[in-house]
Amino acid sequence: MMSVLSFRNFLIGILATLTMDVLSAATIKLRLIAPLSRHLVGRWFASVARGQPFHTNISSESAINREVVIAVSVHYAIGVALAFLYLGATSALGLNTRNPITAFGFALCTNILPWFVMFPAMGFGWFGNRGPAGTRLFTSSLVAHFFYGVGLWLGVSVLH
Repeated sequence: MMSVLSFRNFLIGILATLTMDVLSAATIKLRLIAPLSRHLVGRWFASVARGQPFHTNISSESAINREVVIAVSVHYAIGVALAFLYLGATSALGLNTRNPITAFGFALCTNILPWFVMFPAMGFGWFGNRGPAGTRLFTSSLVAHFFYGVGLWLGVSVLH
C-alpha cells in the first residue's frame, strides 16, 4: 500500500509534469519553442521497450499504434520518478526542497536525459542539434525542463 508520503511525492511529480506540459503548450503557441512531436517521442519509447533504442533517424521508422498515449504515459512516469529522485536527493543532501533555486537547478540538470541519451539515440545528435526541420530541440528542452522545475517548486510548496 502506498504511504501518505509516497502518495504526496507522486502528486508532486504529476503536478510538476502537468505544469511543464501546460506552460510548454503556451510557449509553443507563442512560437518560442519547437519540440519534437509526441508521435516521435512515443515511437522512440516503444522502440526502447522493444530493446532497440538507437536509430539513424527515428522519423524514418514506421509509425506504431498509440504513439501519443505511449509518449504521455512514459513522460508522466518519468516526471514522477524524477520527483521522487528530487525529494530523496535534496533530503539526503540537506537541501531545502522549497527553495526555487534548488528545484530549478535540479530540473535543468534533468536535461542530461534528452541532450545526451534521447536525442542522440533518436538520431538527432548531442543536444538535438540535428533535429527534424522546424524543431529547436536544445532550447525547447531547456525551457520545458525549467517549467518542470516551476512545477516541482509549486508542488513542494503546496503539498510538502
